[in-house]
Amino acid sequence: MKIQKGGIGIFDSGIGGLTVLAECRKLLPEERFYYYGDNQHAPYGNLPIEKIRRYVFSAFEKFQRLEVKAAVLACNTVTALCVEELRERYSFPIIGAEPAVFTAARRGGEVWVLTTRATYNSERFRTLCKRAEEKYPQGKIRAVACDCLAGVIETNIGREDFNYTLALPSGTPSSVVLGCTHYIYIKESIRQFYGCEVYDGNFGIAKRLADTLLKEGKNGCDFVEKTTFMKKVGMNDHSVTTTPKNTNKCSPYNQETFERKREGKKLVFLGKLKGKNKKIYKQTFGF
Repeated sequence: MKIQKGGIGIFDSGIGGLTVLAECRKLLPEERFYYYGDNQHAPYGNLPIEKIRRYVFSAFEKFQRLEVKAAVLACNTVTALCVEELRERYSFPIIGAEPAVFTAARRGGEVWVLTTRATYNSERFRTLCKRAEEKYPQGKIRAVACDCLAGVIETNIGREDFNYTLALPSGTPSSVVLGCTHYIYIKESIRQFYGCEVYDGNFGIAKRLADTLLKEGKNGCDFVEKTTFMKKVGMNDHSVTTTPKNTNKCSPYNQETFERKREGKKLVFLGKLKGKNKKIYKQTFGF
C-alpha cells in the first residue's frame, strides 16, 4: 500500500508513544500521523547510547522519505540523548518529550521523577531538573531510575492481573512526575501506590506540536477552537491528560464533543511490529 506523504511522524521505542499519539490526534484531528514504534529493540532505557542513536536515525530517515511536516519524539530517553543532533540533521521541526518537572515543582514538596536509566544519566535531564528547582525552590526534585519498569509494561500490557507496582521504588513523595511515556499506562496504579498527584507531559507535547504547526503555517486542524473550549473548562497542560481508558476514568475534555470518524489512511503504523502497536492502540484508546 502506498503511503500518502506529508503527515506528522511520531517515534517511540515501543508502546509508550501511543499515549502521545492519542493526545496529538485529539488536539489535531484533521492531521495524518505516522507512528513508528521500535518495539523490536524496546526498552531503550538500558541500551548503549550508540545503539539508541542508530535505531532512532533509521526511523527518522523513514520520516524524511515521507516528507513529514513535523516529528515528535514520544520518548523521554531519546529526547534526553539526541534531540539536538536530530534537529541539526533534519530540516523539519522536531518536538521532544520532557518530564513535567516545572508543574510539579511549582506545587512544592518532594517531587519524584521516575525515569529510565538513560534519562537519569543524561545531562539534558539533570539540567532540566536544576532549572525547575531554581525557578521553584519550594520543590525538591529527586530523580529515581526505574531500570525495569518500561520493559515490564512493554511486555505485560493488557494483563489485568499483573502487579506493576512491584517494579516501583518505595517512598512517600509529595508528587510524582512520569519521566517515560510507557509509565502513563499505569498512571492510576502509580497514583494509588504513592497516594499523591501524578504528572505527565503528554498534553504539553501535543500543544507544542500544534503551536509549531500554527507558527509554520502547516496546521490543518481546529486547534484554536479546542484551545478556547479547554480554557473555558479550566484545563491546564499537565495536571490532566489522556491516559489509557483501562487505567483512568478521567478525560481531558469531552471526547464526544470533538471526536469524529477518521479514515484509516490518516493513521499509519510503521516498523517491524507495527501490527502490535495498531492492535494495542485500538484496544486501549478505541479510535
